[in-house]
Amino acid sequence: MRDIQFDPVEYAKTALVPLADELIACADAAGSAEQQLYFGKIRAGLASAANAGDLIEVFFNLSAANFMGFDYTPETALVLDRLLEKSELLAEAQGAPETGLH
Repeated sequence: MRDIQFDPVEYAKTALVPLADELIACADAAGSAEQQLYFGKIRAGLASAANAGDLIEVFFNLSAANFMGFDYTPETALVLDRLLEKSELLAEAQGAPETGLH
């Protein structure tokens, strides 16, 4: 059994929202209103999540980011990769069993 209960919503708000903010800033610097809108919706979903189920739709939309046809700057691509990686780690943590022993 784990001593500390992992809270995916708290993790999303503390680890993922700041990265979404960075993406919005990158999109602003690049002058891409479409990217700002897209990542603004991702950020809003992360910030308003009340339970792990709320994060599923956000992750689904986030996973589509590479297929939206956006022309990302190198900085934006780097931040997006970090956000996707942390999102994947969160998804894996939610599916992890409580103990490694059976």
